[in-house]
Amino acid sequence: MKDTFQSGKKKRKWNAPESLFFIFLVLITGYVFLRSPLFEIQRVVVRGNQYLVEDNVRNAADIGLGVNIFKINLAAAADRLKTVPMIKEARVTRVLPSTVLITVTERRPLGLLPAGNGFFEVDEEGICLQQTGSGVPGVPIITGVQVDVVKPGEIVETELLADVLMMISGLPDEVVNQLSEVHIDPDGQIKAYTLDRIKCRLGEAVEVREKGVVLARILQELQKQGAKVDYIDISSSGKPVVKYY
Repeated sequence: MKDTFQSGKKKRKWNAPESLFFIFLVLITGYVFLRSPLFEIQRVVVRGNQYLVEDNVRNAADIGLGVNIFKINLAAAADRLKTVPMIKEARVTRVLPSTVLITVTERRPLGLLPAGNGFFEVDEEGICLQQTGSGVPGVPIITGVQVDVVKPGEIVETELLADVLMMISGLPDEVVNQLSEVHIDPDGQIKAYTLDRIKCRLGEAVEVREKGVVLARILQELQKQGAKVDYIDISSSGKPVVKYY
């Protein structure tokens, strides 16, 4: 017959004074956090913005100075920021004791669509970002695309525009920065014009990156030569043609 052993551990009795003291300590700590001037917001720092003005980002977040840092709703502030068409992603965090950090990822304007007396900036997804009255350095004008009036935040949905944006987004930055206009014909053939008015026949929006590499190399060589060129044809990236004057 086996002996049966019972655990000799005793249950700890509830200690009322100790528990009340702990609850009191939590309440006092919470009161200090919520009422102490140490945790009042003194700065709202913005990072990641290249196109947007910092004050406009702060205004969109609607985070007031002097408010207790633990009372602000970080998720709600981030949601308010995402209603700004130029902002793709937003994150709002606390930096204790008194700073709020806003980190944004902006939408990059890829092209300009003529609209009335100005232009609409659109990103690679065809989202209308904002209206501008003049050209933007490094952002070519897109022609050959018929669009209705759109508002910032709306998507411009046309197949021709999608092809143009695919072409521009696939070209190297050093090429895009030299372009003044990108035009698409009804049959999908794309032509680009440099700031020096060199016509670049790009063909359809296929083999875009390959065409971009070839075009970058040709433009660099022409710049070194100082040659005058009528057009560059890279409709087929493997068989580029340069027509000199």
